Amino acid sequence: MIRKLPFMLIALCFLLSCGGDPLNIEPDPLQPEKPYIPEEPDPFQGYLVKNREGFDVNSINILHYNEDSTFLTGFRNEKLWVALFDEHTREQLHEWNGTKTVERTIKIDKGYGETELFNITAFDFRPNIYKTNWGFTAALSYLHRENTFLTSSDIVSKDIALLNGNKLIIYHTNGSCRLITNWFQNSIIISQPRNYIVLSPEGKEVATLREIPDDKIWYINLVPISYTEDIGLIQGGINPSNEEIGQYTRIRKRDRTVTKDIWSTDIPSLKDIKSNARINTTILEQSNPIWKYQIDITNYDGSKDQVIFTVDVESGKVTEI
Repeated sequence: MIRKLPFMLIALCFLLSCGGDPLNIEPDPLQPEKPYIPEEPDPFQGYLVKNREGFDVNSINILHYNEDSTFLTGFRNEKLWVALFDEHTREQLHEWNGTKTVERTIKIDKGYGETELFNITAFDFRPNIYKTNWGFTAALSYLHRENTFLTSSDIVSKDIALLNGNKLIIYHTNGSCRLITNWFQNSIIISQPRNYIVLSPEGKEVATLREIPDDKIWYINLVPISYTEDIGLIQGGINPSNEEIGQYTRIRKRDRTVTKDIWSTDIPSLKDIKSNARINTTILEQSNPIWKYQIDITNYDGSKDQVIFTVDVESGKVTEI
């Protein structure tokens, strides 16, 4: 039995070496394992930016425009960069590049003779991006991102961006602005502390107004006829001292540079419209100088009325048909 022991040991070693898992290889203690290096996160979050050179990747912002489109903003080669993407395919549709180097540290006037330095790390558009006939426009907000959540002290709202064709045009302002788009000859209006500036699609000042026309509040179917004048049906009841009682009872032409009516004319058939009626206005003809209007009225009880009239846009004379 003792004589067989060496043979049995040799056989056992042979079986163990042949029957083991060939992939279960012990690591060489002289060669340390390579540390795990996680993949770098994609700063563009899956959007297929065509040229990724020159970006400050920490400046990238993603702005969802609608269910089909998304904007990305950031700094490339220290200039503003904006691009539009298809939200479904993530393909890049359009790109706008700034032409001027952006000063990333700016001085902020805090009032009372105090200033502070603000370090810009990113930018976005607030509150909205507006579609125009020539592209897009929006108010700029410069951001200082250090924390997860932005506070009011991390946001400086100033300047207007016009994305016209392939050009990124910046109109500089001293503070935040309200925008009205699609004004006369595709211009836009921006609010300033004491007046309102009309900008051409190329970002040039073409007029200064003293009041801002607001189609949704004061008028229905307001139509600009120049950079400074417009025509529309005015809502009754907003100024009882001028006897504008009722719903849309008169049509007027107004000069926004002097805040005065050029003419204002009652429409007799609209005097008896109930305050809860729904009104839809259509301009049937716009010849010079006669415009033709159709007013469709739906009352609360479902009954309907219609008023058709013409107006001489030079004199304000109204003729009901």
